[in-house]
Amino acid sequence: MKKLFSFFILYILFTLAANAQQEPQISNYMLTKPIINPAFVGAEKTINAYFMNRSQFAGFGKYKPVTSVFGVESPVDIFGTKSGLGLVIMNDALGYINDVKVSLKYAYHHQLQSGIVSGGIDLGFNNISIAEPIWIPVEDGSVDSDPAIPTQLSELAFNLGAGFYYETTEYFIGLSATNLTSPEIFDPETEQTEWAVTYYAPHFYLSGAYNIALPDPLFDLQPAFLLSTDLTSTKLDLNATMLYNKKYWAGLGIRVTPYKARFGQYISSVNILGGLMLINGLNLGYAMDLNLTNLQGGATSHEILITYSFNLEGKRDQKYKSVRYL
Repeated sequence: MKKLFSFFILYILFTLAANAQQEPQISNYMLTKPIINPAFVGAEKTINAYFMNRSQFAGFGKYKPVTSVFGVESPVDIFGTKSGLGLVIMNDALGYINDVKVSLKYAYHHQLQSGIVSGGIDLGFNNISIAEPIWIPVEDGSVDSDPAIPTQLSELAFNLGAGFYYETTEYFIGLSATNLTSPEIFDPETEQTEWAVTYYAPHFYLSGAYNIALPDPLFDLQPAFLLSTDLTSTKLDLNATMLYNKKYWAGLGIRVTPYKARFGQYISSVNILGGLMLINGLNLGYAMDLNLTNLQGGATSHEILITYSFNLEGKRDQKYKSVRYL
């Protein structure tokens, strides 16, 4: 029964993945922009570090998707050229499958009269591993491991990404792509060559945000969007966040997909966002996704984000923006 339950959970998750995109979802995407767009590394005058943990479909136990990300970025001056360097380590777990990606990111920033334009490149490696057999049902009603999938696998593949963005004091817009090399992860020796090769499809992102100044200077309203596609499926994230005194924020968002959800609409989830500045430079963010698809159990996802910023000169009396949308 335990093996059968394992297969049942994996079947649900892989069915969901087949109708979606390979890249993990992130609700706090406006606070972790370098993950999908390398052009943003070093855009601030501070060294920034962040850690995010996302638990998708809470209620599925150890088989649910879990994504953890650690990143650090810093502005650098290379032969008089304003640039940025960053490192992102992502661990994406789904059932028995574990995917680790390590990326080194570089960005070039150029000051224009109207704003800043930046271009970046992402050089990284993916390592996908299977720690346990994946069980499938057989004719006599029992379960057995799938002979086409290795039971102990660990392979490394090169990955390439790129992006750019344009920013003013009021808004920004960015365009980026990941998995441009469509890296092959493994090719087991099997006669079932139709699906023996696993690779990552290129993903493309269009993002933007706008800062709306309100009559009360203590409040700022910042609507944002993220459009992502792998040229097979497309999803759109929309949110609006209200900031108070640059220390506290709260917002709502929706995720729109081409597939009808539980109530006959195309909104797959409603997202609740919030956060606060704990101390100068240290911020805590949280997001909860309320799933509106036909998936009944484990419909809620939780995401925790911790960011820390400090300047290069070590002045601890400097105040830092709590939400780095712009």
